[in-house]
Amino acid sequence: MNAKPWNPLRLDVPAFARAGAELAGEWPATELPRLAEVAADEAPATAWPPARWRLVAEERPVRGGEAEIWLHLQIDAEARPTCQRCLKPVQLALQVDRPFRFVRDEAQAAELDAASDDDVLVLSRHFDTREWMEDELLLALPIVPLHEECPEPLPLTAVQAVEEPEDMERPNPFAALQVLKRSDPGSS
Repeated sequence: MNAKPWNPLRLDVPAFARAGAELAGEWPATELPRLAEVAADEAPATAWPPARWRLVAEERPVRGGEAEIWLHLQIDAEARPTCQRCLKPVQLALQVDRPFRFVRDEAQAAELDAASDDDVLVLSRHFDTREWMEDELLLALPIVPLHEECPEPLPLTAVQAVEEPEDMERPNPFAALQVLKRSDPGSS
């Protein structure tokens, strides 16, 4: 008997879980357009290795109730956004490895999401796992991508470039205001 061919772009989550099925594959970064948008100019997504993923389904029996549907998602990917310190590409390893519970509707998802630490999603018979995986990879990105140590020395800022001698006395900024105030004929 042949295993049912599961389509990750239109996955019937309840049937996939009942079967206790597994899927694995890889997608080029160019097929993850929102993730590809973070690419540094010098490191386009076409040069990134593909995102490798694995999805394992499980139906957990519940005493006196409906079985719970879980999908365990694992993704290994790479992104090369611009380092916000040196403005060069920074190579980031992105990993996702966690279970997700699927429930009947949005109301149940909101209720369970508020009451537990589990990641909860709504069941679908036409679930786009690639879009979901892209969402998870975007969430795995750091808010501010930075090198641990930038590959080139950073350019000097204007403040660092102009160093004043320590013995030089700075003018009082309020002295200029006092001069202006004295020269204003309308002031008393």
